[in-house]
Amino acid sequence: MIFLAPECFICMLRQADLAARAQNATEHERVAIQAKVCDMLRDLPSKDEIPAVTATRLQEILRESLGTNNPFGPMKERIFSRFEEMAARARQLLEGASDPWSAAVRLAAFGNILDSGIVDQDAMDKEVSSISEDVHEYRLPSRFRERLLQADQVGVLMDNVGEAAFDLPLLSLLASNGKSLWIGVKGGIVYDDLTLEDAERLGLGAYGELVSNGNQGVGTILDLCAEPFRERLFSSGLILSKGQANFETLVGRVTNAYYLLRCKCPVVSRAVGRPEGEYLFLDASGRQAE
Repeated sequence: MIFLAPECFICMLRQADLAARAQNATEHERVAIQAKVCDMLRDLPSKDEIPAVTATRLQEILRESLGTNNPFGPMKERIFSRFEEMAARARQLLEGASDPWSAAVRLAAFGNILDSGIVDQDAMDKEVSSISEDVHEYRLPSRFRERLLQADQVGVLMDNVGEAAFDLPLLSLLASNGKSLWIGVKGGIVYDDLTLEDAERLGLGAYGELVSNGNQGVGTILDLCAEPFRERLFSSGLILSKGQANFETLVGRVTNAYYLLRCKCPVVSRAVGRPEGEYLFLDASGRQAE
């Protein structure tokens, strides 16, 4: 499991200021919000808390302090405006792949760089412009490939709006190969993550059933999730989970899950024994997928 580390506190303050600046908060207001976040961090009920759970507390503070249910809304709308461009880029990169399954999974992992809550816009743009045909060289781990091809029901836990553009090739392959596909999304607005409304806006229902987890938690905090969602999560043949927060909240808890994410911080890097910046494909226990 992954627990709070000193770097998490710095990250929380940075996220708070990103939201404040997105809402055009004054300098005085930004200082006041940072003070509230510091109070929250000081008074946590346990220092052995999963970072995504603490980030959920942070989101509550931001919604209240900024007077909006959607603190990252302006960033999210900019992402929507570029979605078709990103989706076309993903489709272009998949074309000509000798192994479409491998290329589609690699693209889905790559998309995790698009994260307005952690990664700044310039860094995201640079990553997107630099990805090349090397996605065709990636090969899926053999054991995972076998499980994927044999699974009748597959659930994909989505992350944020921007990276969904790079998930489309994988969703399309799953749907066109007869999988009973369901697509998990947030039950309410949090960061720039996909909600049910967002998924419908992007037409993701064309690939599979859209399923809300029933809450506004960061990642997938099982205690907050609706019972039908939890039942589907544990009963599906295979779960593909996107993003670092989903990994933090589910690793070791869901035995049928695999995790696709970008290692975005030293805390996760230490936990999995891989370098920061690396794209990770991990099994249910958090080890490199085989």
